[in-house]
Amino acid sequence: MTLETQKLETFAKNEKYVSFNIENINSANVKSFNEIKRSSFYQIFILQNGSATYFIDFEKHQISAPAICFIFPNQIFKFDFSQDTTGDIIMFDETIFCSEILSTELKEYNVDLHKRINFVDFKESRERFDEIIELKNQIIRSEKSINNIRKFEIKFSVKIIIFKIIDTSAGEIIQIEKSRDLEIYIQFRELVDEQFASNRRVDSYCEKLNVSAKKLNLVCKRYTDKTALEIIHDRLSAEIKKIFIFDDLSLKEIAFRLDFDSQPALNKFIASKFDCTPSELREKVLNNS
Repeated sequence: MTLETQKLETFAKNEKYVSFNIENINSANVKSFNEIKRSSFYQIFILQNGSATYFIDFEKHQISAPAICFIFPNQIFKFDFSQDTTGDIIMFDETIFCSEILSTELKEYNVDLHKRINFVDFKESRERFDEIIELKNQIIRSEKSINNIRKFEIKFSVKIIIFKIIDTSAGEIIQIEKSRDLEIYIQFRELVDEQFASNRRVDSYCEKLNVSAKKLNLVCKRYTDKTALEIIHDRLSAEIKKIFIFDDLSLKEIAFRLDFDSQPALNKFIASKFDCTPSELREKVLNNS
């Protein structure tokens, strides 16, 4: 089984602005979302009415309007919307996403950002949701008669929507102080995302971060309740599942791609992590994702 990664240019209706697109969700197309997908761009699903069961990176969630689901590039997802669902999907690429701002001025809000804004419930923040809807409506108006000025209007409107989503998801819980611990945690997660396939030794990450293993584990436990090694293994496990879905590779090829010493080493990792064989895990992933 091999599934292609969706490209933004496939959806962009306006040849003058291929970095952005907006699509409607309604009773006529809700079933089209009930398939496993992966995209190379960002997507904001805005649910104004209805509900859904949705899967993202192998986790299942139940959601209902008013709500927003923020999908990052290369995340695996699918939605099973109720027939009465209405809303919109805002699609955009890295040129619009405010990653530089989030990694500098707003770094304290960047802790596990993917998981925090994959789903944000606005039932207690209806006024903020209405603000986002008005921004979305303004984007639709700008898109209808696009020019260079309106491109910038859309870009800044999407950024404001992103900030409102992040602010709502933070609430009073994720008001984390700027500290050395936070710096260590964020840098560690960035390194894991970059190097998990080739580097699975905690001491190697400690050396890069200039901290002891004890300190790194304390920091990881503080923010995730997991050790550094568990975070590395979780990232590796997610990648194995993604390969089963999106790439038609043999176990030997998977072992090579993920820098295992051999196929038996891959088999051993899967057995310890999932308590099953690779073939059993592949079947579970393909049937249940």
